[in-house]
Amino acid sequence: MGDTHHDPTDHSRTTQPHAGIAMKDNFMWPGLILLAVSALGMISTAVAAAYRHHEWLATTVLIAVLGAIAGALWIVVEHRRVTRIEKDWHTAHPDALLR
Repeated sequence: MGDTHHDPTDHSRTTQPHAGIAMKDNFMWPGLILLAVSALGMISTAVAAAYRHHEWLATTVLIAVLGAIAGALWIVVEHRRVTRIEKDWHTAHPDALLR
């Protein structure tokens, strides 16, 4: 596919142009990393509660919640960017098959 920063959608080789977009679109990776940090925050919350380290509960819950919100927001914004780029591409190529 080459450079996918400007247009991560595969317009020519597949009937599902968004297949694998999480791996093709490098701009989505920070959102995925933030969701992984959020998952680690949830695990840390459970561990802190299990070992009765209540002083860490607020911190780990905050990391989990902020990571989930930031990661989800990042992915939504990136998906909207990709959708806008795809709409612009279809506007520029009206003779292409609609999928």
